[in-house]
Amino acid sequence: MHRLEFVIKTLSPCVLTSTSNATIMTGTHSAFSGSIIRGILASRFVAVQKLTDEAHDKTFREIFFGGLKFLPANPEIKDKRAFVLPMSLQSGKAGTPDGDKLQDLLGDEKSRRGYKSFRGFGVLKGKEIFKAQVKTNMFMHMSRSGEKERTAGRSVDGQIYNYEALDAGQVFRGEIIGDEKLLRQLRDGLALDGEQMLAYVGRSKFTQYGKCLVTFKEIDELPAQIFGDKIFLLLDTPLIPIADCFLSAEKILTEEIVDKLGEKFSLGKVFASGVEVENFVVPWGMKRPRVSALAAGTVFELKLSAPLTDDDKKLLRVKMFEGFGLRTEEGFGQVRIWQPSSDFVKGSPDKEEITRPETFSAETVMLAKKILTSHLLEQVRIDAYEDAKKLRPKLEGGNYTHFFTRLGGILSSVGKKNVRENFKSRLELEIRGGSRFEDHLKKFEMANGQKFFDVFTGNAEFPRKVHDLMNTSALEQVKGVINFSDEDFSEDEFLTEYLTNYFRAARKTGGDRNE
Repeated sequence: MHRLEFVIKTLSPCVLTSTSNATIMTGTHSAFSGSIIRGILASRFVAVQKLTDEAHDKTFREIFFGGLKFLPANPEIKDKRAFVLPMSLQSGKAGTPDGDKLQDLLGDEKSRRGYKSFRGFGVLKGKEIFKAQVKTNMFMHMSRSGEKERTAGRSVDGQIYNYEALDAGQVFRGEIIGDEKLLRQLRDGLALDGEQMLAYVGRSKFTQYGKCLVTFKEIDELPAQIFGDKIFLLLDTPLIPIADCFLSAEKILTEEIVDKLGEKFSLGKVFASGVEVENFVVPWGMKRPRVSALAAGTVFELKLSAPLTDDDKKLLRVKMFEGFGLRTEEGFGQVRIWQPSSDFVKGSPDKEEITRPETFSAETVMLAKKILTSHLLEQVRIDAYEDAKKLRPKLEGGNYTHFFTRLGGILSSVGKKNVRENFKSRLELEIRGGSRFEDHLKKFEMANGQKFFDVFTGNAEFPRKVHDLMNTSALEQVKGVINFSDEDFSEDEFLTEYLTNYFRAARKTGGDRNE
């Protein structure tokens, strides 16, 4: 048997609907199912070969109705197709000494304490298991369900719905298994453009979603399968049993797989789960009936009553790739060899190298400056609060709420320009020789030890300077990229924010003390 590998790159967000009964939020699968792959290629084949409604075409039927097996396109990790992780795997909890360790309940004699299930897609490299990180996003749309709403382009009642979609720019890898002749007929019949073709997949594929680039590899032989003394099998795709419903995973595995391999095989340990399979068939314009299946990731032990012969190995290898159960042409029922180990660990994901653009648009620069200004203002508020707390000893035994309220009122009346000079002039008009207000100004000190009176009416330094704030780490990171200067965050803006929050915090500190 041979295989034709292919790679799918999402050029726009893709909605691979996970359930058909969602009303507000439509979720997405994390992989392109075999049914989707088969549908994409069948549509392309029909269009290129101009078959229209001729479903009786011999080549078409041989390719798409049993001759080939269309496997799902799973996330690609390290240039490999990820597989659904076995349900026997468990992970050490994060933050513990075993946080990076894994255990396989098929291989470990004793279950380790403090471990939890380890699900998802991954690849195995040595003893390291690298887990796939499939990126998704949320998109909100206005519901337009009636003719009037569609004409108006909006919902009369303001109803909305949401799509969860696979992000653009992600890569998925799959394969088609079967006879080499049929694989070549398929490949030649698609009229590829340099080994590639565009496809539109999933929900709303005729609008903003679903655009993908499919790239095909060369046809090659299936890799050899190595059988050890013990055989453990992993469901690479869901297994749809012939029976309409089932209550026991052991019974289904025995009837669908073990009994078809021969008398020397029997079922051992099993780690399994069920799943509901459903999909929408576009040419029919309707959904297929929902069916129950054993989930991908189901893993089990095959016990042997006698050593494997070459014929046994050949039969097992053929059956694994032909698939078990129903709808094998859509990739269901695929089984692979699994080798348990007590030494599995989590692989560290590769760090993404982020390259900084050489230039930025005016809108980006403006937004960046707003973010930096917001960051600086927040730091000013924190500094003002910390400095005001140092007044607490001198606030004991008196009520100074009115004093700080008065200072705040004077500050708010001086405007946003030339703040220090205007504040000084306005304050001098308020001071009366020997008044309590003057006494308070000479009593209290700023965080640097300078009297209020000397700072506000003289030339004594403030404890904080805008120059020091402009040398923070946040601004250091953007030097040479974003030209953030005094024009973007002036001393007037700094003083206004600092003194406003300083007086407010001092007033509250004094009030708390008096209470």
